[in-house]
Amino acid sequence: MLLICPKCETKNFLDPYPFWNFKGTTKCAGCNAIWRIQTSSGVSLAKPEEASGTADLLPGFAERQDYSAISGPGLTRPAPRARKDAVCKPIPIKRNVRGKIIAGYPLKKEDLVGSKAKFMVAGAS
Repeated sequence: MLLICPKCETKNFLDPYPFWNFKGTTKCAGCNAIWRIQTSSGVSLAKPEEASGTADLLPGFAERQDYSAISGPGLTRPAPRARKDAVCKPIPIKRNVRGKIIAGYPLKKEDLVGSKAKFMVAGAS
């Protein structure tokens, strides 16, 4: 979704997930103007209206007319992370709900029982 600021013509890219069904305010990353918007199923229901106060949600990314990026604290939202405990380290999961071995940790030779990978490790075809 895209919000082009009527004041400074900055393109504010609104992340579809948080702005899918949204009624509130957002801030232009270019001129810091606050805009009241309302969306339903990812479609804007009305033109943005100028508002005051603080923004409920910030845009995910913004760029000026010359295509230079605008980002930073207070201007755009940081990129979302899936889980706080899954940053830069493997999750030690051994088996899925059906009991099958899944990746996510280094497999040992005994974990490969009956698999094609075991035949390759053993040198069998």
